Amino acid sequence: MNLFLRMVKVMLAALMGSQLDVMGRSVLTFRVWPNDLDINMHMNNGRYLTIMDLGRADLMIRCGLAGIILKRRWMPVMGSGTVRFRRSLSPFQKFRLHTRIL
Repeated sequence: MNLFLRMVKVMLAALMGSQLDVMGRSVLTFRVWPNDLDINMHMNNGRYLTIMDLGRADLMIRCGLAGIILKRRWMPVMGSGTVRFRRSLSPFQKFRLHTRIL
C-alpha cells in the first residue's frame, strides 16, 4: 500500500476514533507490503521511521492537538529518536506500532 494511502487511512481513523489524553498511548496495526521491502526481503530501515511518523500524526489528532497545530501553522517534529531493531519484519507480516509521549 502506498504511503499516501496509509496516511489517509490513519488520519480518517484518528478523526473517527476515540479521544486520548496527552499521556495516552496510540496503537496502530499495519502490514508489511512489497514496496516496504529492501533487497534482503525484510522491511527497509528507513520505512520504520516513516511509519513512526504516522503514529505521531495519529497521537496528535486523537489528543486534540490537530486544530491548534493547523491554526498556528506549527510543524511538529521529533527532537530525537533511538531505534533498536530487535527482529526483522517479513513480507505481509502484521505488526503493531505503539506511540506515546515520554
